[in-house]
Amino acid sequence: MLSLLAACILLTTPPATPEVPPAEPHLYINETSLGVVLGYNLNEISFVASHCEAINRYMEQVLFMPALPPPKARIELVETQNASPVSVRNMSGEILTQINVNTQEDITGQVAEAAACTWLARAALAGGRPYDKSPLWLRQALKSEIIGLLRPAMMDWWYRQGRTSTPSSLDKIIKGQATDRESFLFWRAVRSEMGSSAEQVKVLINSAQGEDILKLVVKNKSLDENWWLTARANLLLSRTPVSLGMRESAETLDDLSRFVFDLGQGDIILTGPMAVKNRDAPGVKLEMKSRLVALRREVLRQNPVYHNAWRTLGTWLENFSTAKPEELDQQWEEFLKERSTANELRKEIEAALSSGLSKKEGQQ
Repeated sequence: MLSLLAACILLTTPPATPEVPPAEPHLYINETSLGVVLGYNLNEISFVASHCEAINRYMEQVLFMPALPPPKARIELVETQNASPVSVRNMSGEILTQINVNTQEDITGQVAEAAACTWLARAALAGGRPYDKSPLWLRQALKSEIIGLLRPAMMDWWYRQGRTSTPSSLDKIIKGQATDRESFLFWRAVRSEMGSSAEQVKVLINSAQGEDILKLVVKNKSLDENWWLTARANLLLSRTPVSLGMRESAETLDDLSRFVFDLGQGDIILTGPMAVKNRDAPGVKLEMKSRLVALRREVLRQNPVYHNAWRTLGTWLENFSTAKPEELDQQWEEFLKERSTANELRKEIEAALSSGLSKKEGQQ
């Protein structure tokens, strides 16, 4: 009886399904002008490829430099514990770059650095020189040029920061001890002094091959500390930002809303309501019209944090000569409230940015 039952169980039990081995991860390949990018994450591959093409566009469209001779580099995305974020090696005449995507959440700077280092290594090898002699400041500068090409708003940010920050010494820049921004500004200053693209390319290639840029003489000027400070200041002052930062927007707004008039007893500072009481004075009328013209000309360049404050001041100026005094006083109060709110928000943003920058510098 038991034998018959066992036979029935065996007949009704389905055969065991053999285990299916896990599928092999798919290797994605993207060939760029700089090198062949390989990895297992399609989004990461595309992200790296965009930075590789960016440095190629920079060389062709900004410096008018022909493409580097082959072979192209091999650029691998790897996930390795306790490894360098970016490594570059010479594998029998071919550059191998590895980007360790396991190191941090935001890999923008890391990928831009990898593209810059790969290009410099290829340029050095093409000239028969060691691939790893390019100075750190030049890697920082080209890294920043790549980021700026892909994210133009960063250019404005760096220039605004440069105007309000203490310059790094030339010695620190050359030793690679300065920030990416200062190395970027140094390279921009050198290019500005060089003039022709042919001379700029020559300096770039020589530096990529490890030559000391401080031995260079530009327009009978030695590249010393005095030259650097003057060139940096000229560079920052000659570029009008497309948009203004929070500090610039706040300062310009303060200038537009500060009224100094001579009403017969010397210069005095007037608040908005005090200016309204004297709006029939010829000088006040003329100045308010001028302020409105200036506001309309500059309002589109202002930082979004101060948008509402600028808008409410514009409303007050537009109605200055026609609205009732009590209406203007109410609009002035609204302006003061919006400006105060913007100032508080600016403090919070600057504190958050400072905190994030400190953490990033600590990680480096």
